[in-house]
Amino acid sequence: MSGTQSPPEADVEERAGEAEFTGRGLERVEDHRILTGRAEYVHDVAPENCLHMALVRSMHAHADIVDIDVSAALEVPGCEAVLTAEDIKERYNPMPCGLNGFEEWSLADGKVRYVGEPVAAVVATDRYVAEDAVDAVVVDYETRDCVVDPRGALEDDVVVHEEFGSNVADREELVFGDVEGAFEDADRVVESSYSWGRISGVPLETAGVVAQYDDDADSFDIDCNIQLHTLVDDTVYETLGYGPDDVHLNVPADVGGSFGTKIAIHRYCCLAAMASQQLERPVKFVEDRIENLQGGDMHSSEREYEVKLAVDDDGTIRGLDVWFVDDFGAWPRYPVNQVLKPLSVVSNAYDIQDVRYEYELVLTNKTSQTAYRGFGVPSHIYALEMIVEEAARELGMDPDELRRRNLIAPDQMPYELPTKNIYDSGDFPEAFEEIQRIVDEHERCEGGLLDPEVVAAKREEGKYRGVRPTVHIEPGVSGSDWTDRQRSDRAELDDRDRDDVAELPEHLRAEVLADGTVKAYIATDTSGQGHQTLVSQLLADELGVLPSDIEVGYLDSVEAPTEYGTAASRMAVMLSGATAGLGRTLVENLEALAAREWDCGVAEVAYRDGRVERVDTGESLSLADLANRDADGEFVRASYDYEHPASQLEEFDEALSRKFPVYPTAAFAANAPIVEVDAKTGEVDILKFYSLRDCGTQLNPTIVEGQAHGGIAQGVGAALQEEFGYDDAGQPQAITLFDYKLPSIENVPEIKLEHTETPSPFTETGAKGTGEGGMIDGPAAIAASINAALEPLDVTVDQIPFTPNRVRERIRNSSVER
Repeated sequence: MSGTQSPPEADVEERAGEAEFTGRGLERVEDHRILTGRAEYVHDVAPENCLHMALVRSMHAHADIVDIDVSAALEVPGCEAVLTAEDIKERYNPMPCGLNGFEEWSLADGKVRYVGEPVAAVVATDRYVAEDAVDAVVVDYETRDCVVDPRGALEDDVVVHEEFGSNVADREELVFGDVEGAFEDADRVVESSYSWGRISGVPLETAGVVAQYDDDADSFDIDCNIQLHTLVDDTVYETLGYGPDDVHLNVPADVGGSFGTKIAIHRYCCLAAMASQQLERPVKFVEDRIENLQGGDMHSSEREYEVKLAVDDDGTIRGLDVWFVDDFGAWPRYPVNQVLKPLSVVSNAYDIQDVRYEYELVLTNKTSQTAYRGFGVPSHIYALEMIVEEAARELGMDPDELRRRNLIAPDQMPYELPTKNIYDSGDFPEAFEEIQRIVDEHERCEGGLLDPEVVAAKREEGKYRGVRPTVHIEPGVSGSDWTDRQRSDRAELDDRDRDDVAELPEHLRAEVLADGTVKAYIATDTSGQGHQTLVSQLLADELGVLPSDIEVGYLDSVEAPTEYGTAASRMAVMLSGATAGLGRTLVENLEALAAREWDCGVAEVAYRDGRVERVDTGESLSLADLANRDADGEFVRASYDYEHPASQLEEFDEALSRKFPVYPTAAFAANAPIVEVDAKTGEVDILKFYSLRDCGTQLNPTIVEGQAHGGIAQGVGAALQEEFGYDDAGQPQAITLFDYKLPSIENVPEIKLEHTETPSPFTETGAKGTGEGGMIDGPAAIAASINAALEPLDVTVDQIPFTPNRVRERIRNSSVER
């Protein structure tokens, strides 16, 4: 067990006279140690006699490895070893791939397929020596033509994996409803193309690992900041050729961000573990920023869309047809379902029942793709909102009116999408009306940002202001069974039934200690979400104690059962459900223990406020009393496994059995970012970002606000600034933070949040997932407002990020005279 941390005294509040802690904006217990420099990250793990690893990385996008000469590197004083693919193939296994038919080793085997791909691992007495030895490794390459354009990759003129025979690693066409009929019967068909650039999370803390091989036990202890460490630990132990009980992945209680990008960093764990085993010493590797940006297996999806909308002249949307190509990079890395998650929100907040959804996964000579906040949904929402905007233009209809006519009504809840996912609750039309009212009241008034006189004066200066409200769904709490759809025999999916579905519950355990405090253990990892706060807050209510009486730690991959973990906005729902169940279990146990002590029936005792009372005599036993009467821990230790909400509901049977994405909560947001576009420079300034958000029951409003602020900030970066561009030779164009333009205090606007609470009927606490909002809905909302601002110039957003040069290009090409 690891990562236990005591809540600071500052968080202690007297329970007497207070309402429940759940729903209150308690400060996060994690923040005290983080802000005072007491948090310990992987980089702080420094075992005695530790060696350090550095990687030789490819400088070419596509080349055969003719020869690797490591002799000079081995002569560098302090260099202990150099590993190549030939070395590791003798003893270990290839890494599990995201799709069948591929075999990837931890080091490039005979050929490099992207700039930054690791070719050799150098281990030395410190990182500086290792870097010097890296420079001494001589790799003889024979370069090949490369392919970097995803549409071009479809042609297979240059094939990234000859043994596979095509750059199209996977494709699927999914048809729901009568799509042909909808498009034939509609008054018109609107179609357009949209691009979504390659971005990613860029966490403060890069990937890191410290691996130690135990020769006596023939096992590994690996401290690392991998995400989903109990779910994807197979990528490490299978690669090493060991069983799951022999490889302990220990993730610290503090990880400096992930946003999905650390799910696929298992390569580093494997290489450090291999080196440790061979050298019989601990080996450490911490990715530097250039490695992280260039080739750290952390880029997210890049997509080209062709979208069609069938719409009647009165504004009724009849059908949706989406095709896109997803640039997977050089390898189909786990996970691959970023192309499938959008099916859980395929029509966003609109009532559309006839949908065709087709994707093609292509391989190119770029860094491999991994997950990122929103997991493929942000680009889909953006493309959908843009085609709705296009339809409004072709109809000559106010986009607000077109949206309003097609929003799902509250009396349609729970609403089943054609793709079989279900929205649990919400009033989207009311949210849409409310965000419009807020903007009208505060900004379309004298002195407001949208004061008509101010807007007109700004246009005289060449600055165009606008806002266009939109409503977006944030799917939450992914199920696990559907995630291997692309590694399944799809022909057999129609024959699956509900009993074939395998889901993973959320595990939580706790014990009452001799001093009467409680220690809880979380089975998943964290990357800054506030899990310890959430558990201590909710468990305090369940047990009638203070949050400061509860200490929360984490389990490593061997101690914890396999579970899905921290992803897809699961933890608020799954951890709160597990905490409620654990609290009930502990109370029942303690009542049984007290009844045994008093030799009476359980019905004659009652638990209240951290004590068990005997009803007839008024005697009581505190938690400390009870813990000291249970030497073997039979009653004071308990665990609980909270089942995934959808797995308990018949409504999700079809989606579960056919491996369609299942997200049983639908948080939603109505956004209205007010933008100003400088037509001369192309700069887009977000003057203020209004957002009305609903994530069901707010367990901790402070954490909810933090998630929203962070998500919107990432949405701003995605919409306007961030992009991992490549030149035609496959050379990455953004390998420093001077090139990859993260949003800063200069770019993140004033965010005005409003909240409503529509509890989910599907979850234990009514909570919905809210960890990806802002990033999911921010880019589409910003793009819609830019369209509104640039309407006089007939310029619309067709490419994300909409950088100043692209804005200027569209304005120059506009037929509208200025």
